[in-house]
Amino acid sequence: MGRAMTARIDPAGPTPYPGPPSVAWESCPIEASLGSLGRRWTLPILRDIAFFPKASFALVLKRNPGLGPRTLSLRLGQLAREGLVRKTLPEADPRHPYYELTPKGLDVWPVLSALFQFGIQNHSDRVFADGVPRNLEDVYPHDVELMLGHLAEFARSTAPVAPAISEGAGATALTKARTVRR
Repeated sequence: MGRAMTARIDPAGPTPYPGPPSVAWESCPIEASLGSLGRRWTLPILRDIAFFPKASFALVLKRNPGLGPRTLSLRLGQLAREGLVRKTLPEADPRHPYYELTPKGLDVWPVLSALFQFGIQNHSDRVFADGVPRNLEDVYPHDVELMLGHLAEFARSTAPVAPAISEGAGATALTKARTVRR
C-alpha cells in the first residue's frame, strides 16, 4: 500500500486558503457537483452502490429507512442518465438486476471517502461503540487506494502539502509538518 500523508496545521496560526485558480471557470465546480450529488438521498444511494458489490434495488431501499421506492427509482434513473451508475441484468438471472458504479461513477469514491473520514474523525461517538476517532486507513487498511481514487497519487507525491501564505499577503507563513505512514 502507498503512503498516506497527513498535514498538521498550527491552530494558533492563520487559516490556510488556496490561491486563485490557474484556469478560469464559468461557474463554481462545487455548485455544479452539488447539482447532481446534492439531491436528497443521492449520496446514501451512491454509498450503498459503491460499498456493496452488485447492490440491488431492495438492498438500497432496506439500508435507507425513509427512502421510498418511487424516490429511489427516480434517483437511480438520474444517476444513470448522468453516467454515474448502471443497471445490470445478469444473463443467468435477469429477474435480479443490480447496480454498480460506472467508470465515471468511480470518481465519487474520493467524495464518499472524505465524508467517511469526516464522520469517523468528528462523529466517532456516534459511529463507533468505543467512541474513538479513527482514520480511513485504520478502518479500510487494504482499500485506501480505491477509496481515494486519483487523489491517492496526489497524496503520495512529495510536493508540498499546501502553499505557504507569504508575508506580502498580510499573513504569516504557515508551517506544516507532514506525517508519513507506510
